[in-house]
Amino acid sequence: MRITRFRTVWGIESGPNLNSWAQWFPDLKKQGYSGVEVDLALLDPNSDYQRLREICDEVGLEIGVLVFSSWPQYAAPRPVGLKAEHHLQRYREQLQLIRPLRPATINFHSGEDAWDIDESIKFYRGTIQVDKELGVSGRVFHETHRNRSLFTPYATQRIVEAVPQLRITADFSHWMVACERLLDIGEGDRAMMDAIIPHVSHIHARIGTTQASQCPEPTNPAFEQERLCFERLWTKILQQQVEQNGPEASIVFVPEYGPFPYHPIGSAKTHGAVADEEAQRLQTLFTEFVASLA
Repeated sequence: MRITRFRTVWGIESGPNLNSWAQWFPDLKKQGYSGVEVDLALLDPNSDYQRLREICDEVGLEIGVLVFSSWPQYAAPRPVGLKAEHHLQRYREQLQLIRPLRPATINFHSGEDAWDIDESIKFYRGTIQVDKELGVSGRVFHETHRNRSLFTPYATQRIVEAVPQLRITADFSHWMVACERLLDIGEGDRAMMDAIIPHVSHIHARIGTTQASQCPEPTNPAFEQERLCFERLWTKILQQQVEQNGPEASIVFVPEYGPFPYHPIGSAKTHGAVADEEAQRLQTLFTEFVASLA
C-alpha cells in the first residue's frame, strides 16, 4: 500500500505572486511531503493557479485542492435558500475551473447541515454523475465537516447507504465535538463508524477532543485516550483500503492543524510544528501498521 502525506497551507501566507510558498515548498519536499493541499478560495484563478502549478512542478510536489460547493471560506452570513441544484451548479463550475491545476485530490466542503437527508442524497447522487461526466471519478472526496451535509456520523451513515459510490474525507475531529464523545467506545458508535469507514478515501489526520476540534499537543499523556481513539479509526481505514484494493491500495493523509482559533493561544508549539511532527509520527505509525497486515 502507498501511503503519502500532503501538507496543508492553512495559516501560511502565500505572499505576493505566491513567493512565500515558493520559498517554503522545497523544505516541505525535504521533510517527505508528496504534495500540498490548498484552499482555492484564497487564490485568483486568473493568476495564481498557473503560478501554483509552476512552483509545485519545480519542486516535485503534487497538488490537492480544497473546494466549496457554496459559501467559500464561511465568509459573511450563510446564504439562504440554496438547494441541491444550486450547489450542483457551483460544484460543476468549480471542477471545470480547477482543471489547469491537475489536482491529485479534490476535497469538497459540500452540501448544508440545514438540509434534510433527502436533499443531501439528491445532491450527492448528482455529484456522482458530474464526476463521471468530467472524468474526475475517484479523485473527489467530500469532507466530514461542520456546517455541511456530512456534519454528523448519523447523517453521513444514512447518506452513504443511499449513495454507496460516495467517497469521503475523514475529518473525524468535527464529529467528536458535535457528538461530545469518542466515537469508537460504545458498541453502537463502533457499528456506525464501521459502516462509514469503507467509504473513506482521504484522511485529514487531526486529533481533536470532545470539546475542541484541534488538540494542541497530540502526544501529551493528557490526551492519550483521544490519540488512541483516532489512531484506531485511522488504522481501520488503512486496513479497509488494503482489503478493498490489495497491494495497489493508496491513500493520502493530511495533518491538518490550523491557526487560531483552532490552535489555542499560549500553546507550547505552533500549529505548523504540530502538523509537521504529526506528519512524521503518523507516517511511521501507518507504514508499520500496513506492514503488519502482510
